[in-house]
Amino acid sequence: MLDVLCSDRFVDVGVAECWATLLDEGIYLCSDSTMHRILREHGLAGQRRQRQPGQHHKPRVVATAPNMVWVWDISRLPGPSKGSWFYLYAVWDLWSRKTVGWCVDTVETAAIAEKLMTVTAAREHVVRHQLTIHSDRGAQMTAGTITELYDQLGIRRSLSRPRVSNDNPHAEAGFKTLKYRPDWPTRFTSIEHAIAHCEQFFDWYNNEHHHTGIGLLTPADRHAGNGTRIAAARQAVLDDAYQHHPERFPNGPPRPPNNPPACGSTPPNYTPNKPQNIHPRKRQQPIDILRLRGIFRVLRGRRGACRVVCSSGSYS
Repeated sequence: MLDVLCSDRFVDVGVAECWATLLDEGIYLCSDSTMHRILREHGLAGQRRQRQPGQHHKPRVVATAPNMVWVWDISRLPGPSKGSWFYLYAVWDLWSRKTVGWCVDTVETAAIAEKLMTVTAAREHVVRHQLTIHSDRGAQMTAGTITELYDQLGIRRSLSRPRVSNDNPHAEAGFKTLKYRPDWPTRFTSIEHAIAHCEQFFDWYNNEHHHTGIGLLTPADRHAGNGTRIAAARQAVLDDAYQHHPERFPNGPPRPPNNPPACGSTPPNYTPNKPQNIHPRKRQQPIDILRLRGIFRVLRGRRGACRVVCSSGSYS
C-alpha cells in the first residue's frame, strides 16, 4: 500500500483522490482511513498536493566602500490638486549615504528608472560585478527592463522580502529626511517647483547634512574618502580641549563619533537570536490577559445593566 501511495502517479495527490481513482479502476486495496494511518506510521502524513512555499530570508547587504551597494526607491510628491502626484526616483550609496542619482517625473514607470540607473552608473564609473542594488519588490523594481539593465551592466540585485515594508530602511529614511524638513511645502504647484525643491534638498543633504549613521560626516565627504582626515582633525580639537580643561571630562579623553567601516542592513557584528543586554530596571514586566485584551472599564447603565467598554469598541 505504501508503494502505491508513494508512486509517481499518486505521490503529489491527496489520499481521497488516490482512493477514488483506484476505486473507479476497479481496484480496492483498503479504506481511505487505512491509507491515512499507514502514512502517519511512516511519517508521511500532511499536505501532499503542493510543496511548502519557499521562505524568503531577510536581505543582508553590506558595503565597505563607496559604490559597492546602492539602495533606491520611488516616493510620491503631492501635486497642485488633490489626487495629483509627482514621482521622485532617488538612489543612495549605502556606505556613504550620498544621493548619487535622482529625478522627478509625472509618471511612475520602469523606463524612467532604467534611464536613471544608466546615467548614474556611468557618472559614478561603475564597472561590471562591482555593484549591488537593493530595492523593494515594486513593479518598477522587478520589471524586465530593469533586470535586463542589471544583466547588461553586471549589477547584482537584492530585493526585499514579499509583503515586508521595512526591508529597505535606508531609502525610507532618506525620504523621511526630505519630507520632515521645515521647508517642505504642502503641495508642489508644478513639476518645475518639485525639481527645484529636490535640487536644493539634495545639495544640502550631500554637502551640509551631518549624518548620524556615518559618524556625523556629510555624505559627500565620506563618499570622497575624507572621513579619516576629518576624524583626525576632530580628535585634535578634542585633545586640545581636554588638555586645557580636563575637569570637564570625567570619563577621560573625549573621542569623535565613530566612523563605521561597514554599513549594511544589519550591523557587522549582528548575531541572530543573540540576547539583548537590557538594564534590569528596563526589563518588560509580564502583562496579564486583561491588559492584552485592552483596558476595560465597567460602567453602570441607566437601567442598571452592566456595560463593558474596551479600547477596541463598546459592547453591551
